[in-house]
Amino acid sequence: MKKIKIKFSNELFKLKNFCIDEFKKLNKFIESKIIKFINKYFPNKLNKYKKFKNIKFINISNLSMSIILFIALLFIYLFYVSIPTLYNKGTLQKDITDKLIKEFRIDFSLSSNIRYFILPSPHFLIENVKIFDENLKDPKELCQIKKLKIYISQKNLYDRNNLKITKILIEDANFILQKKNTKFYNDYIKSRFSKKKLIIKNSNFFLNDNSNNIIALVPIKNINIFYDEKKLANQIIAKGKLFKIPFDVNWYKNFKNEINSVTLIKLKKLDLEIKNKSLIKDNKYIAKNSIFFRNTKLHSNFQIQNNIISFKSQDSKIVNSNLDYNGQIDIDPFYTKLEINLDKLNLIKFLISSFHFIKFLNVDFLFNKNLNARIDINSNNIHNKLFDFAKILISFDNGKINFNNSLLTSKKVGSLKLTESNIDLIDERLIFKGSFNFNVTNQNKFYTIFQIQKKNRKLLKNIFFDIHIDSSNDKLNINNFKINDKKSIANENTMNIINQYNSSKENRIQNWINLKNFTREIFNSYSG
Repeated sequence: MKKIKIKFSNELFKLKNFCIDEFKKLNKFIESKIIKFINKYFPNKLNKYKKFKNIKFINISNLSMSIILFIALLFIYLFYVSIPTLYNKGTLQKDITDKLIKEFRIDFSLSSNIRYFILPSPHFLIENVKIFDENLKDPKELCQIKKLKIYISQKNLYDRNNLKITKILIEDANFILQKKNTKFYNDYIKSRFSKKKLIIKNSNFFLNDNSNNIIALVPIKNINIFYDEKKLANQIIAKGKLFKIPFDVNWYKNFKNEINSVTLIKLKKLDLEIKNKSLIKDNKYIAKNSIFFRNTKLHSNFQIQNNIISFKSQDSKIVNSNLDYNGQIDIDPFYTKLEINLDKLNLIKFLISSFHFIKFLNVDFLFNKNLNARIDINSNNIHNKLFDFAKILISFDNGKINFNNSLLTSKKVGSLKLTESNIDLIDERLIFKGSFNFNVTNQNKFYTIFQIQKKNRKLLKNIFFDIHIDSSNDKLNINNFKINDKKSIANENTMNIINQYNSSKENRIQNWINLKNFTREIFNSYSG
């Protein structure tokens, strides 16, 4: 059997000598620190340690020497980063609390059950932590935290008093946002954040009213809070979900410019982007807001004072139509009023897209009992072959949604009024039910438009009908079709036509021609 000879290059010998020199320097440095640490905290153990301080290297191979050096360095490093396990837990709790208040201006209520971990980097883990506001007489609980991780610098680990926090991580927390807590959050945002990052992961933000009822829940995947020295600005970068829709938020407050805060919100799933620039002037919150949604551009001026948010549009457009709107939001009690005036409106597209948008959201928020709002949409030019004007009224009333008294008007024929309606959320399906009254002011024009034969034309004043829409299949059903008298009874042929339509798998009314044909078929069979 032949012997294998391995030749080592000069570079390897140089590396060995370098490692030995550096190891001796490191060993000497660490030894002095260890002696200092032992002398301070364990003086009775110092003599025992000194017996082992003169360690001599033996003649071994270069490769073995390198391995031994690596193991020795690793052992020394692990020993060094493990020093915090020797800290007194009682004093450590107080030290960490004080450092968190000083560095992050947050009063964490910490337990004495503090655990130390080396990986992924040295940090303390504290469970079941709470955050309180700055009211010393009657502190309010702001947050409950399951896991609080405090990452520390690896410098000066032997000296607990000089311990430096590099960042903190909050996991699995519940934040409570209420009117009575707004002062704490406002004060916190106004002042400069720490240069060290405050990270929040997998947590929930609860928006509650004064009675502690939940208005909205916002799950947050990740938040980074820190002071950016280059931009001279507080910065918050967040990812989460709003009404089940993922969003990205980038907020920063500049301490240099007049426009001191900018918020950018992106909802990629909806192709929606919101930008907000704001400042506080004369105790008023003043903001310019821009919303970009496909072919829609909404620019608004906001003002907040005394729990009232007022806003008005400026150079806004929806598709190619000019848009004007204004409104007001009362915070306590919560109520919203919005008036929208459209230069042009494609009625069919608007109704279909609105229904699909609500269906896409598919959220309980719209049916929240604490939500009260009124939206008026007006247009004097709608793209429709039958109607000219539209007035759509949307009401959110303690968990109920309706479009009652919405009106479509034709200068030639008459008006269609939605007398009674509601939208329900049943088993994650949106159900729309509505009762309509078509008041015909010009029956001849009506018959001409729908091409009703003269022999089938009768006295026509009102058309009553109900519709039912299920979001699970987008099917529109027609019920209770009556002419002139709500108590009248349609003949068998008319009922058969309606039943046949309702039982079909697909909607037969998909365009204007379908509507004309269906109407003509109904009138030809109706007994009157």
